[in-house]
Amino acid sequence: MGYGDDIMITGYAKLLKQKHPNYQIVAGNKKRGFVVDSVIFNNNPNISRVSELKNMQTIWIDSYSGHRPYFIKETSEKYYWNENHKVPIGELYFSIEEKDFAKSIISNARKWWNDNNNKSYKKIVFIEPSRIKTLKSNAYENRSWGGKKWQSLVNIYKDRYLFVQSVFKDSEALDGVYKFESGFREACSVLEICDFIIGWEGGFSHAAAAVKKKGLFLYGGWINPKFIGYTTHRNIYVDIEGSPCGMKTVCKHCNKCNDIMSVEMISKEFSIMVEK
Repeated sequence: MGYGDDIMITGYAKLLKQKHPNYQIVAGNKKRGFVVDSVIFNNNPNISRVSELKNMQTIWIDSYSGHRPYFIKETSEKYYWNENHKVPIGELYFSIEEKDFAKSIISNARKWWNDNNNKSYKKIVFIEPSRIKTLKSNAYENRSWGGKKWQSLVNIYKDRYLFVQSVFKDSEALDGVYKFESGFREACSVLEICDFIIGWEGGFSHAAAAVKKKGLFLYGGWINPKFIGYTTHRNIYVDIEGSPCGMKTVCKHCNKCNDIMSVEMISKEFSIMVEK
């Protein structure tokens, strides 16, 4: 998960720091002395960056690439989930520069709306249709709803809601939305001042929980939100035979789940979220 994993680590760290305020908290492989370091930890008082480590009592969070609390084991074909896992809400601490960046993006998005519409928008919705492609596995395709469906959804609401999208390499750029380029932290700072978010389960679902933002997230049948999601969100999980599969190879089950999640289904859930 990358950044999503790092945000989850901040949730574990917060709980540990509350119990052990005089210890330093680090994540990684204690046995090998490997410490996880991430820009997600910037400005966070509850977890120590590599450059901040001191010779003092330390508590390790056993989470690093290939070893995470939410799965029991990982093979070349799939993840075997830890169904007893409950994810804590993480934290993001933004710098003044990041907050100013977010204000600038939203200001530009509002101007873009006014230049292209003759009426006011109802709410600002952060949308994330893409997944970062990796060489490690095919899981990103199993967890993709498809650009055509995302575009169809946007087309239904683009005259009423101001959609903003952070674009990066391999992004499925959508029409009828305000697009901006940024790093992940900057994108999250923009998310913090939006009204809602809609996207696929991943880094931004964890970020949305961290910045206390209502969201609608698609889980398909790949992973179950009961042990990786948040009750503050509307989570779409397709509970059919084979779910949650965790497959890293091309998966017919995931294709079936993505077909079940029709544009009409997600549109209805979106409408409930924004009108509630």
